Order: sequence, then structure tokens, then C-alpha cells
Amino acid sequence: MSKKWPMAFTSALCILALAACSSEPAAVQSTTSTVQIMTVKKQPLNTSYDLSGTLEAYEQTPVSFQTAGTVTQINKEIGDNVSKGEVIARLDTADLQLALQNAQEDVSAASASLASARASLSDAKAGQQSARAGVASAQAKLESARIGEQDIQSGARSQELAQAQNAVAQAQTAYNQAKTEADRSQTLLDNGLMTQQDYEKAQTALSDAQATLNDAQQKLSLTREGASAADRAKAASAVKEAQVGIQSAQASVEQANAGVSKANAGVQQSQAAYDQKVVAVETARLNLSRASMKAPASGTILQKNLSIGQSVSAGGGAGSNGSSPLFLIGNINKLKVQLPIADSDISKWKIGQQVSVQLYDEVRTGKVSKLSPQTNEKTGSINVEVVIDNPQRSWKPGQVVQASRQVSTAEGMLVPVTAVISSGNQPHVFKAVNGKAVQTNVKLGKVYNNQYEIISGLKIGDKVVTTGADRLFNGDQLTVEQGIEQGSDVAPTIETNAQPDNPATTVNTEDAEATQ
Repeated sequence: MSKKWPMAFTSALCILALAACSSEPAAVQSTTSTVQIMTVKKQPLNTSYDLSGTLEAYEQTPVSFQTAGTVTQINKEIGDNVSKGEVIARLDTADLQLALQNAQEDVSAASASLASARASLSDAKAGQQSARAGVASAQAKLESARIGEQDIQSGARSQELAQAQNAVAQAQTAYNQAKTEADRSQTLLDNGLMTQQDYEKAQTALSDAQATLNDAQQKLSLTREGASAADRAKAASAVKEAQVGIQSAQASVEQANAGVSKANAGVQQSQAAYDQKVVAVETARLNLSRASMKAPASGTILQKNLSIGQSVSAGGGAGSNGSSPLFLIGNINKLKVQLPIADSDISKWKIGQQVSVQLYDEVRTGKVSKLSPQTNEKTGSINVEVVIDNPQRSWKPGQVVQASRQVSTAEGMLVPVTAVISSGNQPHVFKAVNGKAVQTNVKLGKVYNNQYEIISGLKIGDKVVTTGADRLFNGDQLTVEQGIEQGSDVAPTIETNAQPDNPATTVNTEDAEATQ
């Protein structure tokens, strides 16, 4: 072996030592890893709500029988469509029809009783009128008796005395004429100049004139003398008799009034009984009509908890506690879903806002229709009702859907959380500048949909590594390949280059900036 190798080895060691002491650092070979970048730009600062809920029919109507009975007929099954007023099921009507018949018979009996009571009232009123007429008649008799008594006690008036004197004078004149005619008829009879019949007529006229004169003279005497004690007693007795008659008539009126009141009460009682029986008939008819369960609204049968032969109560449901309706009819042309929203976010939700609703691979747009007025005590959330059109009825109540909504509040710079390195005291990102990774400190804001808001450290147009940043070091050479850029229509993919001596694979990015 040549003796020169120790010197060569020594020279090599010196060269290495000098290289180590040189001010130029030696290049460190980096490993290759794939990264992606994005161009920083203004974006809406959105809050996304990803929620889930169970679809319900937009309108749901529970249906039960309104009368008790036994089910004999069921016309609809789950999934069938029904129209408003269509008969869904029926009950046995035998007992209901018998109840109606009995109620109608009771009405007939009550009607006859009412007619009898009204007839009694009519008779009582007639008796009342008669009694009142008796009182009026008794009052008239009393008035007449009092006037007669007053006349007897007062004596004859001057007019009555003059009338009596005139009557005597007239009777005296008539008598004198009759006397003269009778005397003349006697002479004529004696001389054969008058018939016996004419003579007798003249004598009769004389007798009548004599009697009239006697009566007039007697009345004149009585008028002059006044009424006797007997006449006075008779007049007083007539007054008392008339007063008794009034009292009797008034008693008859009171009795008649009592009879009318009693008859009136009888009519009212009979009328009330009749009305009650009529109501019973109407109730029986209504119960009979309720034996047919009719759909209160159009829609689709969503639930059925009924079977032939089952006994049901009025308004009762199915189950041990009767909480389940016998039928549930729903309008599924529209569906609704209740979304639980944190009470702190409820102010961001308004009626009329649009919400994206997804079932499997189909997405529809719903609309907020109602906000619950109170917070759920168990969850602390507030329900928001969203309505979704379902014209083909392809979505079904009970299916679970996913719902989301973007809430735009402002604009800012956003980068994916994968682009931010948070280890250490200062968060930083890697910008792509002149084909190299440049570590850049940033100030972070809020997180929006897995993206950090950048408050400072970047500006619009910067190229930022979004995937693979955790494997980079400041100054790493970057290699660009075709790919998808996050947040851009053009998407370069960048790799760290493990072979910095191969310039053929190095491409500078557009919009390159000076190394910071």
C-alpha cells in the first residue's frame, strides 16, 4: 500500500473541518410531501347550522268516535287517502236506534201532557174572567143599592113632588072626562041610542080612570109623607147584600187567580218536560249519526288503531291510557320538521327564511314557518318549525332529515384550520413565495365552518399552504403540480422537493411575492 494515503486522509479531514467552520450553512436535504394551496380573498363570514329532525305531516287531525259502541265496519287503512266527510268506520246502531225510538215515544207522551196542561190553563183563565165579571156586576149592584138607600133617606125632591101633583091632575082630568062619557052613555042606552057593548066600554074606561086617579093620589101622598121605616130597612139590607156579593166575587177572583197560577206552573213544568224529551230525541239522533265516523279533513291515513268488534267510548283513543287516536289523518302534500336551535342563536332565525333540507341524496328548500315561544326545559333549545313542499308525497312522516342554513354576517379572510400551525406561542401559516414555504405569523379570529378568520398577518392575494403545512419548515422548496386549489377555480397542488439540485421540477407560483 502506498505511503501517501495518510497524507490524503489528513487533507480530507482538514477540508471537512474548514467546511464546518465556514459561514455558509450546509444545505439540509428535506423530505418530499404533497401539499395544497389557496389564494387568500374576501369571503362571507358565515355561520352554518347543521341540524336534524323528524318529518311530520304539515297538518295532523286525530279522529275518534263521538259516541260509544262496538265497531262493525272499517273502510280505510294506513296510507289510504280520504276526503272531508267520507265515512271511515261505523258502529253497531241497534242500541242507538232503540234509544231514538224510546225518546220519540217519550216526546209523544210529553206532548199530550203539555196539551192537557194548556187546556187546564185555558179553563182557569176563563174562570178568572168570569170571576172578574162577577166582581164588576157586584160592584154595580152595590152602587145601585147605595143610590136607592140615599134616595129613601133623603126624601122626595121638589121635582118629584111636582111630578106627582101633575100626575094627580092629569088623572083627575081623565076621570072627569070618563065620568061624563059614562053618564051620557047611560042616557043613550036608556033611549035606545047606544048598544050595550058601547055602554060597557064607557063604564070600563070610567073604572080605569078612577084607578089611575087613585094611584096618582096615593103616590102624591107617599111623596109628601116620605119613605117608611120598612122601606129604609129594605134599602139598607139591599146595600149590605150587595157588599157581601162583592166580597164573594173578589174571593172567587182570588181563587181563579190561584187556579191560573197553578195551571200556568203546570204548563211550564209540562213544557220543560217536553223540551227535555225533544232534546233527548235530538241527542239520540245525533248519537245515531255519530255512529258513522267521518273524516273531519282531507288527507292521508297516517295511523289506525281500530279493529272490528272493538268497543270504544265517546271521544276515546287507543292504548291503555287512551292517548293514541283511533285514526290520524295528515296532510302530507306539505311536511314540517322541528329543528332545535340554541337559545343564544334564536335571534338569527326569522319566519320566512329558507333552509336546506336533505333526505338521503335529495335536497329540498324549506321555509321557516314558526318559532316556538318558549325554551325546552330539558335541552335549553328553542324549536324552529320548517315547512317543506312534498307534492309527490315521496317523503314520508317519520323520516329523519338533515337541515342546514348559512347565515351571512360580514366578509373577511378565511383559511382552513389545517393551514394554521398553532403549536408554540404564536400561530403561523406557510405562504408560497417564489416557490418556497415562508413561515408567517398570523392573528386569528373566530372559526367559521372549520375555517379560521385571519385578523392580521395575511393580505388578499397571498398564496397559503392548506394541506401538509404541518410537515413544512421555513424555506422549504415547493413544487407545483396540477390539482384542486381550495377556494379557487384553478387549483395548483404543491409538493416539497426532496431533490433541490434538480431545477427542472421547480415551478414558481403566480403572484409571487418577496420572501418575508
